[in-house]
Amino acid sequence: MGTEWTLILVPMPPHIGRAVRRVEDERLITGRGRYAGDIKLDGTVHLAVSRSPLPHARIQAIDTSAAKAMPGVVAVWTASDLPEIAPGLSDFGPTGIIQRGRPILNNEEVNYVGEAYAVVVAETAYQAHDAAEAIAGELDPLPGVGDVTTATADGAPKVHADMDNNTAHSSSTTFGDINAAFGPDSVTAKIRLSTSRVAGAAMEPRAVTASYEDGGIKVWTSTQNVFGVKGAIASILGIPEAKVRVLAEDVGGGFGAKGSVFPEEVLTALAALRLRRPVRWVATRSEDGATTAQGHGTIIELELAAAPDGKLRGLRGRVIHDIGAYSASGAGQPGIIIPHMVSVYVLPAMDVEADLVYTNTVPTGFIRGGGRPLGNYGIERVMDRLARKLGIDPVTLRRRNLIKPDQIPYTTGIPAGRSGYVYDSGNYPRLLELALDKLAYDETRDRGRDGKVVGVGIACCVESTSFGRGEPAKLRIGKDGVARLFVGSTPQGQGHQTIAAQVAAERLGWQLEKVEVTAGDTEHVPFALLTAGSRSAVQVGNATAKAAVAMRKKLLERGGEVLEADVQDLLLEDGVIEVRGAPAKRLPATEVIPDEGFEVFESFDPGRPLTFSSGCHAAVVSVDTETGHVDVMRYVIVHDTGKAINTRLVEGQMHGGYAHGLGYALYESATYEPDGNFRSASFLDYTIVSAGEVVTPDLIHVDTPTDTNAEGFKGAGESGTIPVPAAIANAVEDALRKRNPEAVVDRLPITPDRVVEMLASGN
Repeated sequence: MGTEWTLILVPMPPHIGRAVRRVEDERLITGRGRYAGDIKLDGTVHLAVSRSPLPHARIQAIDTSAAKAMPGVVAVWTASDLPEIAPGLSDFGPTGIIQRGRPILNNEEVNYVGEAYAVVVAETAYQAHDAAEAIAGELDPLPGVGDVTTATADGAPKVHADMDNNTAHSSSTTFGDINAAFGPDSVTAKIRLSTSRVAGAAMEPRAVTASYEDGGIKVWTSTQNVFGVKGAIASILGIPEAKVRVLAEDVGGGFGAKGSVFPEEVLTALAALRLRRPVRWVATRSEDGATTAQGHGTIIELELAAAPDGKLRGLRGRVIHDIGAYSASGAGQPGIIIPHMVSVYVLPAMDVEADLVYTNTVPTGFIRGGGRPLGNYGIERVMDRLARKLGIDPVTLRRRNLIKPDQIPYTTGIPAGRSGYVYDSGNYPRLLELALDKLAYDETRDRGRDGKVVGVGIACCVESTSFGRGEPAKLRIGKDGVARLFVGSTPQGQGHQTIAAQVAAERLGWQLEKVEVTAGDTEHVPFALLTAGSRSAVQVGNATAKAAVAMRKKLLERGGEVLEADVQDLLLEDGVIEVRGAPAKRLPATEVIPDEGFEVFESFDPGRPLTFSSGCHAAVVSVDTETGHVDVMRYVIVHDTGKAINTRLVEGQMHGGYAHGLGYALYESATYEPDGNFRSASFLDYTIVSAGEVVTPDLIHVDTPTDTNAEGFKGAGESGTIPVPAAIANAVEDALRKRNPEAVVDRLPITPDRVVEMLASGN
């Protein structure tokens, strides 16, 4: 098994497209990374948080007297001691949502296990944790709800007493003639799917170090969103933004969960401001598991209609999405889930409702894929159901409904952005056929051995990438010949320092080893959006390219003056300027740089609001009918993620994304009891995949041109994840139906006990 790179439309340039080893790796794998908890400052004190052990309770009193008397304690605060934090944290929410912002410290009513109600600062971390445990919170238990099924049942306890029920918002996405789509001659198929909560489960738990410096605050934090943290701290603490600097030098994984601003970031900064001392907070693994944003926890009910020949006519249904106890960023997920139900298919009509539901659980956010895997899971599962209803192979149904290359750019019916959801590029039939050929689909379907059954699953996808506008990049070059690039994005393993350097070196005409990239620091460039949604290659790549081209122009203009030549006749390669056709007339570019150096600033706006990557995944699984264990025997990923900046990094993204998707499909579940008690805060109870479960996928890269940006880049960060749950579920169901024709895979993850149950009952 290996990687195939096909359809290369132009020769690979010297830097863009090379499989360069990440420049970050040597530092990280030799233990020289600098994470937020590693910052060593003289006089640092440590912060710990007192948290609710109950999912729902009224706070009657908080007794801090014992904690204040303990050795090493510097300060103990409740919400009443910190009037600055009263407004709490506000997050995105759709228009009309019944908003419940996130408290930084709660002094009235806790609404999930792990919600904070007091904070301690002490000389050592042990002293801080001991004192936090000594704080006596008098909590009056209230009934709670731990999932959307419980929360929406008749007579369910209310998460927020002033609401009529637990539904925070209802909306619908509609286009086309849905009534005609479900006319009397239509063939229809229904499915009801449920997905467990998932966690980001990053290797590095969240951590913050803050220092009071020169009348302002400097904060190192484990985040995907340095500018969001900066804005929140400045706003809540009443500090000018110019006095707040936020850095994320190295981040040990984020996967979307660290895209929000968290209470501890504000509390640590506030403690440093009040005490005039450096303050550090580092979450324990279970603390991180209980309080960092989770994703999914969604019910999807869909019905798909087609003509008797299998041509799709329309999709209708409902998404019930868990947003947790407060309206955090997860409230925006239906706006991603539902558009990704269109996938790669010609879908003439849609009517899908979405309900956002409060529960007594940690607020939800975006975990790798940010809702895209849920929408894809919905459409790809109901496509398989419809194929069975029609009595045709699932591949045949897909072939009949794929958007063809000559239909692209393809305007879906989804209303969004400046010009709607418009697929800018892709060859979806080719993706499907490459996957089938690589898998040897027809020969593979009927295999079986030793009491095991084998199944094959196919799932196609389209992925929206590169959201946002105004992405900044600044480039400086000094007499030392080092090109110093500053970008606003906040990486957590995506390889920004490598890929941005490759783009800068190529477009500038510079030596790659003389390009230094700084990311994740609010000091150097104006506001930039967080790193999420597979946006970095497009946004950072194109902003970097623009800055490098502007710098190249500046150098050549100066070189023309020195060499007494027309700028149009000059070349700049590997840091050397020469006259075309006269190689003797050349000089190092550093000789034309003034003592103060050169600096340029550029920002990037895409041609369309989104760029769309696409893919087709194929899975072969073996199911042990005795134990219910599922083995992935073979996995194929065909992906169109545009022109690769670094082929090695794209392969890594696909491998990592596949592992994450496999976790969604078979292992991961952040489990709550019906009353909201949390059962899986640590890796003893929350299962993530390891190398033993991950068969190396076959990768085939396809590149179709996009006109949304000058460089032709598309996003790749989530393409490896999005179709995996659907492909695995389709394969498992294909296998199970050979023993029980009524078996339906309708829950994620697909655990062994659930497999045994499906074999016995059929659903």
